[in-house]
Amino acid sequence: MSNQYEFLYECDELGLTLKCLFEYEPEEIGSIEPMSGMKLEPDYPEVWTLVSVFLPNSSVDLSGVLHPDVIFQVQMDAATYFEEKREEKYYD
Repeated sequence: MSNQYEFLYECDELGLTLKCLFEYEPEEIGSIEPMSGMKLEPDYPEVWTLVSVFLPNSSVDLSGVLHPDVIFQVQMDAATYFEEKREEKYYD
C-alpha cells in the first residue's frame, strides 16, 4: 500500500514554487528462516517516488518537461524534508 505526500519546492532556477506529489512505500524487512537464520526474502528500503509536479493552483503536470537536474534536486530536497518531518514526529 502506498500513500501520497505533498512537498512544496522553491525552484530558484525557474523562480517558482512547485507543488510536488510523492508516493511513499515504507521499508520492508524480508523474512528469515527461524532455525538457520537464512534470509528467505530480500529487504527493501523505503522509497519516495516523485509522481507529479504542478504549479500551485494548476492541474498541468510538469514532471515530463522539467530538466533532470531540477527533478534530481526536488527529490533530494524532499528526502531531507520528509526525514526531518519523521524525526520531529518521532521526538514530539
